[in-house]
Amino acid sequence: MTHFYRKTFNIVLASLSLLGFSSGLYAKPEMKPLAANIAEVGSEYYNFKIKEFASKDPQKTYRVWLGIPKTAQNEQKAYPSVFMLDGNSAMSHLNEDVLKSLLENDAPILVAIGYKTNLPFATAFRSLDYTPADLSTGKPAHDPRNPERMSGGSADFRNVILSDIAPWVEQNVKLDAQKRALWGHSYGGLFVLDSLIDGRYFSHFFAASPSLSWADQRIMKKTKNAKIAQDSKKHLLLMEGDLLANVGSQQSPNFDASGINNNREVLAITKQHGVDAKFLIYPNLKHGEVFKASLLDVLSNQWY
Repeated sequence: MTHFYRKTFNIVLASLSLLGFSSGLYAKPEMKPLAANIAEVGSEYYNFKIKEFASKDPQKTYRVWLGIPKTAQNEQKAYPSVFMLDGNSAMSHLNEDVLKSLLENDAPILVAIGYKTNLPFATAFRSLDYTPADLSTGKPAHDPRNPERMSGGSADFRNVILSDIAPWVEQNVKLDAQKRALWGHSYGGLFVLDSLIDGRYFSHFFAASPSLSWADQRIMKKTKNAKIAQDSKKHLLLMEGDLLANVGSQQSPNFDASGINNNREVLAITKQHGVDAKFLIYPNLKHGEVFKASLLDVLSNQWY
């Protein structure tokens, strides 16, 4: 196993009294319009292509950034790849220093899947796209955490990725089927776990601060009842900060014992299904802060 998967942090639970507290309170992300990203200003190290994909919703258009290292000139070689959710925000964290460092390793193909917006997050769209459907009906419904939004459309979104986006990527560059990674944060982490259960296309799954308590732990229940195919090896890395989002609140401690315990439970379940699963804890990071930290770790550490 690579150094990246061996990288773990040991933590000590402060006291048993912490175990009853919920990590369901998350700070809202900053929603200022984004500046031009590296694909738009140009890079010395990567060539970027941008393509938009229509959806069933006329108001929702997917915007995808494809980054191919300029050293990738062998058309016969199959390259590792990282598919990144919340692509608008993910692209905002890429710069020349990050891309240059990737070339020191076997630079991966970058696929950032976002939306046609100048904001870092399309909250209503991702609420529907990234979350699994109700287990009893199998249909989308209002998001129990944000009732003004819909949820439960992950199956349709995954079909867009597998039927439209991935074929376009592979028309431009050959991907290594054993090194196709999917990374997502928060609701995106739910989509990563749901895609692991689905089992198609991806080999490596990076779930950063997955919202495991969402909808009465729906994804945890789904994972328990899943039949994950063991004919091809799957790799999962769960990533979580050890601080609650509402640090400083007098109502709850800073240490996120509940979120950590939920991740440990998913870790145990997926291992029982034959998944090569690991858990990485980021000391002193809150939910939102894990977005950038985990993304850059996945890109810069040589899991591939």
